[in-house]
Amino acid sequence: MSLGAASYGIRPESVVALKTPATHRQRYQRLWLHWFTAYRILIWLTSATNLAILIALVRRSIDGPGFSLVGPLIATAANIFAAVLIRQEEVISVSFAIVAKTPASLPLAVRRIIADFHHYGGVHIGCSVSALLWYFLFVIFNTTSFVDNAKKGLTTGWLWADILTCYAFLLAILMVCVTAHPRLRVRFHNTFERIHRFGGWVALLVLWVNAGVSSHPPEGGSTLMYKNAAVWLLAATTFLIILPWLRIRRIPITAAAVSAREVKLMFPYANMPYTCTARFSLNPLTEWHAFATIPTPDAQSAYILISQAGDWTKSLIQNPPTHIWMRQPPAQNFLAFAPLFSSLLFVGTGAGIGPLLSLLSSPTIKLMRAQGRQIRVMWCVHDPDNAHWGFVQDIIRAVDPMPKIFDSREGRPDLQFEVNYMREICGIEAVMIVSNAKVTRDMVETIKGKGGAAYGAVFDS
Repeated sequence: MSLGAASYGIRPESVVALKTPATHRQRYQRLWLHWFTAYRILIWLTSATNLAILIALVRRSIDGPGFSLVGPLIATAANIFAAVLIRQEEVISVSFAIVAKTPASLPLAVRRIIADFHHYGGVHIGCSVSALLWYFLFVIFNTTSFVDNAKKGLTTGWLWADILTCYAFLLAILMVCVTAHPRLRVRFHNTFERIHRFGGWVALLVLWVNAGVSSHPPEGGSTLMYKNAAVWLLAATTFLIILPWLRIRRIPITAAAVSAREVKLMFPYANMPYTCTARFSLNPLTEWHAFATIPTPDAQSAYILISQAGDWTKSLIQNPPTHIWMRQPPAQNFLAFAPLFSSLLFVGTGAGIGPLLSLLSSPTIKLMRAQGRQIRVMWCVHDPDNAHWGFVQDIIRAVDPMPKIFDSREGRPDLQFEVNYMREICGIEAVMIVSNAKVTRDMVETIKGKGGAAYGAVFDS
């Protein structure tokens, strides 16, 4: 049922105080938080690092024999390698596990910044764009060299192949970067996925061809490819791209309807880690979808909760298959950072409670409660008291005997207001929310605008 101010033990005048309009300072702070997110800061830091390397190369060329083509090419390969590496599940899980060891005794201001590490996608974007710019610089110099050789009559078939593959790779990586723009990515998501995957493969293939033909200089002879650092980086990148495809499995699933808009998919997976996200697909070559996995108490299987949010999920709910493709291993998600805080409020809407169930049933939460840390839960869903949500209620109330649960049939509550209520009254250090993109973004920006700590599922990584 919907709970108002009285259920918090709050006086009416406190409600007025919490609902007062934002001051000019708060509006400026929210604007700052919107544009200077951890995601964007990581992009800028990555770009700044690349700029510093470029300046160092230019200064060296001034004092030396001139600007070499090798520098931009190695920088391109290094950035592509880093962009691919940062998205590997093992790298994500290991780095998240290290961050989760941050002592809760550190000042909140420090922990609040550290917990934003889950915006690692900023490194991926920063490296990808930097690779594009480095290669653009390489193509400029390579084109100049080609023109000079043409004037001297030194053009060969190898040289033509080199320049053509250079422009082919530049076009491929440009398409991948442009379609990854947030607005285009959301509006044409399926197109983005196909271009990102197949365009990336084409770019990689073209780059290998280019590495081979460029080993034949116009003056004749050939150079040894294994002596080129860029080739080794390219080989490592190729391995990282192939690796996930060696670990996809077609697994049997058992579907159980939770409601008309949600379904629970159970599948065998022994010792599924808590607070993890795995990728699932009905057609591995065209699209993958990420869902939080929830281990069962016997640790022999796991399940995911899927809510209708598009054609793919609608089809899955209405006509659940008997098998589905799963990419292994699952990777840790932002909820793994819960131990950084002494008091937490978890907020979920609809089937967004799924990722929270994994954390709430984990040994981590049991340990935190044993240490006396405060764990509160807020959930908004259609008909929460219906029997089909019983398993969710059991997990929630085992952690928070007095959760704030709202029935959306009675009207959607002002979640921002309700969350700020609980933060103020219960002295909550951090809020973690799992909802749709708009609710998540608005909630996180509002709480951070008030000087609090808030984290949500990432939609821009």
